[in-house]
Amino acid sequence: MLSESLPNAAFGKPYYAEININVGVVRSDSYHIKPENSGLELSPSYFDWNNSYNDFTIKGTPKVNGTISIEFTGTTYVTMRCPASQFKKIYTIKVEE
Repeated sequence: MLSESLPNAAFGKPYYAEININVGVVRSDSYHIKPENSGLELSPSYFDWNNSYNDFTIKGTPKVNGTISIEFTGTTYVTMRCPASQFKKIYTIKVEE
């Protein structure tokens, strides 16, 4: 299960949120933040050869008013208990002055 939603943001004020993916061990991911000049960035919270892309942080300072959307997709590894699966989630962050 992916995080259900993300908190809203305030224009020009630092923003921080976390996304946790509990659908299996994530082996690859892709994301798009719109608009691109939103001021927010998404990155793995922690990753090395022994860990996967299951935890992410979104941080930055919103530079736009209105709505920022983050489309997040990925694939999980096959395990003895679970087949590989794909997931997709679109988050929206409302930015207010």
